[in-house]
Amino acid sequence: MSAKMTGDQKKPRNPLEPPSGINKRCDLPPEAYWHADKVNTPFASRPDYSKGFQDIRVAANQFRVMKMSGRDVFQFDVAVTPEPSSAIVYKKAWDTKMIQGKLAQQKFPWLYDNRKLAWSANKVQAFKCEVDLGEDEGRPGRKNNTFTFELKQTGKIRLEALTQYLEKKMGWDNTVLECISFLDHALRQGPSERMRLIRRTLFNEYSQTKRLNNVTEAIKGIYSAIRLNDSIKSGGLGLGINVDVSNQTFWVGQKFEQLARNFLSCMDRKWDNLDYEGMRKILLPVKVTGRDGAQTYGMSEAFKALRRLQNIRFEVKHRGNTQGSKEYKVKRFAFDPKYGDLGACARTVTFAKKMPDGSERTYNIMDYYAQTYNARIQHWYLPLIESTRGGYFPMEVCEVHRFNPYPFKLDPNQTSEMIKFAVQRPPERKKEVMNMVQNLEWGKDRYLEHFGIQINPAMPQIPAKLIPNPVVQFANKTIDPRTTGRWDLRGQKFVTPNKQELVSWGFVIVDKCVDKPTVDNFARSFKQTYIGHGGKVARDAVVLDPGKKDHDVMIRECYNKVGDANKAIPQIIFFILRDKTAWVYDRMKKICDIKLACITQMMQGMHVRKGQGQYISNVCMKVNAKLGGQTCKIASKKTGSTFFGVPTMMIGVDVSHGNTGAGSASTAAMCVSMDKDAAIYDAAVETNGWGVEILQPANMHSMLGPLAVRWCNNNKTRPQHVFYMRDGVSEGQFAHVMEFEVEVMRQVFKEHIGAVPKITVIVATKRHHIRFFPERGDKNGNCLPGTLVEKEVTHPFHYDFYLCSHVALQGTARPVHYNVLHDECKLKPEDLQRTLYHQCYQYCRSTTPVSLHPAVYYAHLAGTRARHHENMATSEQVPADCKHLILRRPGPMAKRDDKTVTSHNDDTKPASLLKPGQDGEARPAAVTFFKSTMWWV
Repeated sequence: MSAKMTGDQKKPRNPLEPPSGINKRCDLPPEAYWHADKVNTPFASRPDYSKGFQDIRVAANQFRVMKMSGRDVFQFDVAVTPEPSSAIVYKKAWDTKMIQGKLAQQKFPWLYDNRKLAWSANKVQAFKCEVDLGEDEGRPGRKNNTFTFELKQTGKIRLEALTQYLEKKMGWDNTVLECISFLDHALRQGPSERMRLIRRTLFNEYSQTKRLNNVTEAIKGIYSAIRLNDSIKSGGLGLGINVDVSNQTFWVGQKFEQLARNFLSCMDRKWDNLDYEGMRKILLPVKVTGRDGAQTYGMSEAFKALRRLQNIRFEVKHRGNTQGSKEYKVKRFAFDPKYGDLGACARTVTFAKKMPDGSERTYNIMDYYAQTYNARIQHWYLPLIESTRGGYFPMEVCEVHRFNPYPFKLDPNQTSEMIKFAVQRPPERKKEVMNMVQNLEWGKDRYLEHFGIQINPAMPQIPAKLIPNPVVQFANKTIDPRTTGRWDLRGQKFVTPNKQELVSWGFVIVDKCVDKPTVDNFARSFKQTYIGHGGKVARDAVVLDPGKKDHDVMIRECYNKVGDANKAIPQIIFFILRDKTAWVYDRMKKICDIKLACITQMMQGMHVRKGQGQYISNVCMKVNAKLGGQTCKIASKKTGSTFFGVPTMMIGVDVSHGNTGAGSASTAAMCVSMDKDAAIYDAAVETNGWGVEILQPANMHSMLGPLAVRWCNNNKTRPQHVFYMRDGVSEGQFAHVMEFEVEVMRQVFKEHIGAVPKITVIVATKRHHIRFFPERGDKNGNCLPGTLVEKEVTHPFHYDFYLCSHVALQGTARPVHYNVLHDECKLKPEDLQRTLYHQCYQYCRSTTPVSLHPAVYYAHLAGTRARHHENMATSEQVPADCKHLILRRPGPMAKRDDKTVTSHNDDTKPASLLKPGQDGEARPAAVTFFKSTMWWV
């Protein structure tokens, strides 16, 4: 970050972009992202700590910073001119022998952020000099390799500013931000000299590793970050170092042609056990017909798949290479129709080289390597690699090293292996964290010692609370789960059965995956079980076996047959699928949701064959919710609302982001409670721009308006309190939620219901590295449900807390971090925390409390389901044969097959989601019923 925060004054800043100069490797508090022209942040302060709950203690993986010296720290600006196209040039210039020699003349060590900032206690005059980046590699004087390096002091870090902020003696300003950025670099500098730093995680050659398949491996790394905390009252400085295990996936280090062959073998079963001859054949260009009707050569299916290896870093290794180790990055694999049926390989690609006598000679790549390096290219027929530096390399002279991040979604087998590798019970994880603290060597770190930074390497024991669990109310009895966090559904009747008696319903066998007698038995068992749980069923289900047909035709035929057999619109249809193949599920859901507005329940054939009672009861819970019922509620001796003293609305919002390369927009989902118990929800979904996390104003109007009116009609009153539960936003977006979502929300309430209720805004997140290790936990060593932590690891004075509301079946439980950004409802902290915890017991499809508040959980489910409602063919949404290879973070030019899809800007509005029954095919009564249920669960 820069000491001069002048970027916002020079040009208007996009309000949805973070302020300039933010160090993205820091876990900065939300006020760091508030506008530079505004002094006071809008976030709520902690009113008090909770009272009345049982006191307990837990260990936390955030280590106290105990001391910082008052030594002067100077900040320096690093400039390289002309401005290089790649940031790596700054690091290379800093590391040259000339610059390091000048810096070594100073008494004290230097910190450098590998970009434009450096810190030191050395008070030196500015200096400027010429550096030749090729000189250290024995290649001086090369074109475009000489730069002017300049170092000059730009400011002084005032560490006392951070202390004063933590003691509430001053507000947040740029000097506090500078202190945190400096401390973050001081913390990382020593370890990063011994280990490989990737984003915020450190790896070394001895890191624990597990092969996921022939091309990917999981590696355990050390996550460490400095955070502001509430430790001043416990003897700390209000700073902590969060250390945790970080499991990440990388490409396996190997020769590039081996990686390419193994990758293709993993991509499709038809390429299993691929040898190099087979690899040659499937990568050859194929004849295609151009737009003008002429025959030309195009990319084969395998070649298109191979392009997913772009951006991998590699080194060139071949006999006679005297240039030393040099890293390159894959830009693309060479292809041009002009090279004919052999493609762009080492024999066909040529270039001209000037000879010593001034003449030019044309080489192909194969001959050039043979004559220049005495290297024989064996697999000359493989596509050439074009690097980002412009050179072409045969695959076999390239070697992929470790720690190349794997950027794709893991397939089911990889995911299974990753879970086995990553899962650690609390005692094991705690031991692993302590080993990592030893590896960080804080006590031996010369940078920390020089700046007088002392960190206590002992894991702190911190105060916590245990919120009493609620009693779960069913229609016929109550259950007290105590601290087990689970209860049995046997003998229980749902507190509210299905709204309409089940008259028209059926089971459909998809692709003959189960025999009809088995399904007949399952249908009878389901009916009996559902009635036992209080469900209202008037007739037996219709069981259909349509054989193997196109899904579109099959669904319509079966829908009509179920309706004709019962002389009523189908209320729900059960589809029995062969397995978890995603595109089959997605396509069938889309047809039923959009074309027919029909509630559906998908089941796997193996579960239907087993017909276990617990599975059937679990399906009954989902079906009851989809048909307008309620599984259970929290028992209360009071009349009226279980949780609230006044009419209250719970709102959950989540925005999910699709794959830009496949043309998918971001999707917003909003779920609003519709009853006084906040147990039954309605949802609205819509596209939300391209990669935009903040809910757009038009969506707030179109989604919340009708839901608010429906809430008023259901409850015969207007809400007085609203709890706005937001998921998926980082600290850098908290201010945007307040500015661009809450303000519009007020307008919507005023327009649609004529009054603005009191609003409390809460962000719930699980994307953090805080873990707790209780003195007395469950049988796995995890925190008991209801564990609340609001001291020591929380913000010094913002209103936030951590809540463990669930039982972790495996691994170490991850608490939910709740940040109360704005609080007009003014519930006491203990009342708010108890409410959030107890409502986790009302999740409609579980006999355990869930980890995340149901309003947010439902919004996530609705958003995931709405992804199938995009206005595009299912085959374009997710290719059936490579769903796991969708890029997580597609670049500005993300490629899909032979098309190039540019990333979208804010001026381009994506098409709206398809709406149930919008084309008139569905019956109006079916559409009305569909919208009134929890169809997304």
